[in-house]
Amino acid sequence: MTQLHGHSINVATDGPEDGAPVLMLHSSGLSGRQWKPYSRALAEEGWRCVRPDFIAYGESGAWRGPGPFHFHTDLRAMEQLASTLEGPITLVGHSYGGMIALQLAAAIPPERLRAVVVYEPVVWGVLYPESEEMLEKFEEDRFFDDAAGGSVEWVQSFVDFWNGDGAFAQLGDPARDAMLASSRKMFEEVRALCYDWTPPEHYASITCPVLVLHGDRSPPPIIRTCEILSESLVNAERRVVEKAGHLGAVLRAPALAPLVAEWLRPLR
Repeated sequence: MTQLHGHSINVATDGPEDGAPVLMLHSSGLSGRQWKPYSRALAEEGWRCVRPDFIAYGESGAWRGPGPFHFHTDLRAMEQLASTLEGPITLVGHSYGGMIALQLAAAIPPERLRAVVVYEPVVWGVLYPESEEMLEKFEEDRFFDDAAGGSVEWVQSFVDFWNGDGAFAQLGDPARDAMLASSRKMFEEVRALCYDWTPPEHYASITCPVLVLHGDRSPPPIIRTCEILSESLVNAERRVVEKAGHLGAVLRAPALAPLVAEWLRPLR
């Protein structure tokens, strides 16, 4: 367990200690374990993979601050963790973790970055003003109602938005229980992301190679977000993952892990 930004953060590592570092940031509702298939593939090629659990997820401690949680707390913790890694680092992120990866990439010196790989990063700010209609719909549906935030009903709405009606009901008990155990923080993450207006120009400072991945079956707003983000970056490549939705980073890991390893190989 590592102390980062005043919180106890669980950090798992794979690969040789002297390998080029890869910081892997997970999605809301999951943990660093989601990257195990990827870290296994990268470790075999000599990368050093670092897989933290965000605050209140996996084996990390609970959030300790007063008032509503904001993603800046996770971002500050990851900035501290990144500062301990030697040499240029590679950032990998999915959904919420993709957003943190991009915020981190824009904040640290360019010479400290080797590459960035993101699967459907939730950077709604790049979609503005197109995102206003989506936000109004969320508000009409009381999706940000503080009293209901993190409830079973809220988690069901969240999962079904990303993965289609009935997706939450199809989850097994372990997956549902894991989400509900951290559902309040998940709610506060989502609320903070939806009211974040970081424009695409903010990410234009990221000059290292960036791979932006998204599924062909994902919600239209996140596909459009990935399109705008890719167009805004000076050194980005966008790839569409067939027969995949927002959870494609997890469900299609056997196919995507080798793809990511291959894409990163010339950059090592």
